[in-house]
Amino acid sequence: MTSTAHWDSYWQASRSLNSFGEGEAASGYEGELLALWNNSFKQLADNATVLDVGTGNGAIAVAARKYSNLTQRRFTIYGADAANIKPLQVFADNSEIAGLLATITFYPECKTEALPFADASVDLVTSQFAFEYAERDAALHECIRVLKPAGQFMAIMHHTNSDIAKDSAAGVAVLNQFLNASAFFKHARTLLACMAEQAQRAETPALVQRTQQANQSVLNCSRQIKQQLGPESLAWYNDVMARVAKLIVNFSVTSMTQLDIEQQRLALFLKRLVDQQQASLSTAGAAELSALLTARGYAYQLTELNIEEHLFGWLLKIKK
Repeated sequence: MTSTAHWDSYWQASRSLNSFGEGEAASGYEGELLALWNNSFKQLADNATVLDVGTGNGAIAVAARKYSNLTQRRFTIYGADAANIKPLQVFADNSEIAGLLATITFYPECKTEALPFADASVDLVTSQFAFEYAERDAALHECIRVLKPAGQFMAIMHHTNSDIAKDSAAGVAVLNQFLNASAFFKHARTLLACMAEQAQRAETPALVQRTQQANQSVLNCSRQIKQQLGPESLAWYNDVMARVAKLIVNFSVTSMTQLDIEQQRLALFLKRLVDQQQASLSTAGAAELSALLTARGYAYQLTELNIEEHLFGWLLKIKK
């Protein structure tokens, strides 16, 4: 990724520790996924150092802190991300999460390919849905470089056949239709302009007719978009329609500005989804990664990971 603006905006506005596509609670991970990470923390000695790369708002780092507090292990925990993350600011009004985040040292605008940590200084490097976004060779070199002897790198990476990837593909299809393949937002903007004109002066038959025509154009366009989509895309379609419909139903002087904001948000969302698609590993991609790891002489395991009986991603473990 050459620009992180679409991720900066997400992490700075999101009330979630983790990324949009993971389907977990806003306060962090739970269930089988949390148990998997806790098992990796369990293997660490007291006073161990943990580094989470691509940390976002700190979901893995917070999980490590919770485990450390529960077991009195006194971990030192760092979180690094290429985006301009501000987790403490985002959760300033949540005393529980803010208290945990305050015990973690964050490195915003810090690429995995250039980590600001000394050689052999970290016991465990973690990553969930992040490592695969980086330039592979350089990121791999850095993650191993900072590990102490016998340290471990553990990463969960996107899989092209996972439920997450399939849902994201549906999202890309829907957002492309609304943003790029149709004039939906142009029609919505025309309708809001007519409604604004109605609010400012007495209605005339011509204005009423233009408003009705604009409304019909929005409806026709939305129907055409829906016809292009499969049932797997319905939730995405309904989400976009709900965002726009509320601005029309609850029309105010700010509706036009809010429409522009929603369009921009969706455009940034689309960029994040495309990033995810490009970063996801297919079976062939995993084979290429395995070949690289073997060529470098790493002791590793790369397996498909199922969570709650659904394909979730690839699980990579490297022992230094």
